[in-house]
Formats: sequence, C-alpha cells, structure tokens
Amino acid sequence: MSGWQTAEKALRDRAVHDVLLPGFLDRDEDVPEFRPQPLVVWLRLDEGLLRFEAADGFDRLDTLAADGIDWSDVDLLTDAEEEVMVASCGEQLFGDGRDALRCTRLRVYRAPGAGAADCTCLALDFEGGHTLFLDPTWTFGIRTGNVADERRWLELHDAAGTALAADVVLRDV
Repeated sequence: MSGWQTAEKALRDRAVHDVLLPGFLDRDEDVPEFRPQPLVVWLRLDEGLLRFEAADGFDRLDTLAADGIDWSDVDLLTDAEEEVMVASCGEQLFGDGRDALRCTRLRVYRAPGAGAADCTCLALDFEGGHTLFLDPTWTFGIRTGNVADERRWLELHDAAGTALAADVVLRDV
C-alpha cells in the first residue's frame, strides 16, 4: 500500500464525487438494513478512486489509488455469509447537494512511534467548509466523520503525544 502522499497527489487535480462504505445487507428483519463494515473506505474521484484501509491492527491508515472497488483482500467481507454491498455516504457527510467537491487542505496525524511516512488519521477539508475525518483507530474499522470527530479524536489523543505530521494546502479558497 501507499502513504498519505497518494491522497495528496490525487486530490490536487481531481474532485471528490462520493464517499463509499462497504457493509452487509441484513435481510433478517421486516425492513432490510445496511450494516457498515468500513475496514476500507473509497472516495470516488473524477477519474478512479482513492482507497483507504485500516492497517496494522487499526493503528494506521493506508492509501492507494484504485481503478475500481475491490474488497477481495478483506477477509471479513470475502468470508461473509451476508450479502455484501457498497453504500454511498457522500450526501450524508457533505450534505450540500453538489455533484463534486474539491479538496482544499489535508491534515495528517501521526501517533507516537509511527514511521515518518505513516498516517494514523487523516482530515480532508473541502470547498464549502466541509471536513472528512478518517479514523482507523475506531474499533469497527474506519470512522468517517467530520471536523467535530477530528476535534474529539485530538482531545482523546493529545496527551499521548499525537502530532500533526503534515498540513498541506492543496488550493486557496
């Protein structure tokens, strides 16, 4: 896998159209329910996708450019007895009805002891003041949240020596 620089390179030239989460379709009840299992999260771009994966026991976020959606290397999804599907979550996370958003800035957080190229969590700022925070340290995979989730994560991990490893402006707003 590749590091956060993959996201930086891709997001300089491409807009984000959606945030995609894999999960199970639970048909056991009267109303079928989607149960997210976000061990991987994809951003749908103008061209291709960015794939984020929780790695090293949920201590690191890996990033990879991808041509398509593939979870064949995620045992929980490939071994599932339930129906696996991918849900579109962009509207819930960005909520502004736009077809595409440009990333304006990214912040890379690194936990103590992490390697120089490692990314523990990643915050992506978009046009219109939207923030997408990707946190692989969550028990159930990658928590996809907003700026409030970023602040809460920083408050919880501040004493542990978590550092802002990179703060990259991709475009002026």
